[in-house]
Amino acid sequence: MDKIDFIELATFCVNRYKESHNTNSNRYAGTLYVGILEDNRVMCSITPHVLGNCVKSILVHRRDTLAQTNSYYWYDIEFIDENGCVSDGNLGNGYSINVRAWGQYSNQIMSLDYNHSHMFWCRPPFEDHMAKLWEIYIRLKDVPTEKEINLTAELIRKDEKILELEKQVEDFTFTNHLLKQERDQYKELLDEIKEMVEK
Repeated sequence: MDKIDFIELATFCVNRYKESHNTNSNRYAGTLYVGILEDNRVMCSITPHVLGNCVKSILVHRRDTLAQTNSYYWYDIEFIDENGCVSDGNLGNGYSINVRAWGQYSNQIMSLDYNHSHMFWCRPPFEDHMAKLWEIYIRLKDVPTEKEINLTAELIRKDEKILELEKQVEDFTFTNHLLKQERDQYKELLDEIKEMVEK
């Protein structure tokens, strides 16, 4: 089988998407190109050049849509597999990538779903989270049962929370250290002023 030209295929998908979203109330606003390499490394760009050596790709299309009286960005996902087949975010075997508004139009959330259950979710900018999303998908896709998938996803989320809390503690400790140094400097300065006054 010939190598898939992901740049050409992605360009075709983008042009097709642009044509279907070209009104004032529903206008194409850009695409995030996500290239997935053979070793599952992820590269993101607003230009398709990152797709040159990829074996899979995710396109995150953005459109500016008038919802009631305000404009908001809405996102649509296309997944291009290793055979060049394009789907609307369907990764196969029950997995999909979706973007939905949670609670309000401006609160767009991207999620990795398994049988309509959220395994991972993130807010824009999505390029900051695509590597993590793909890493979690790779870790989950070969887990045999739904119960194990849910437990593994829960463990991953808890690990992320622990790392986030550890970083907050680190930041707090560092800030606390700086404040102690500053306090000590002021104390030394006050001691020097006190000595000068007592002389």
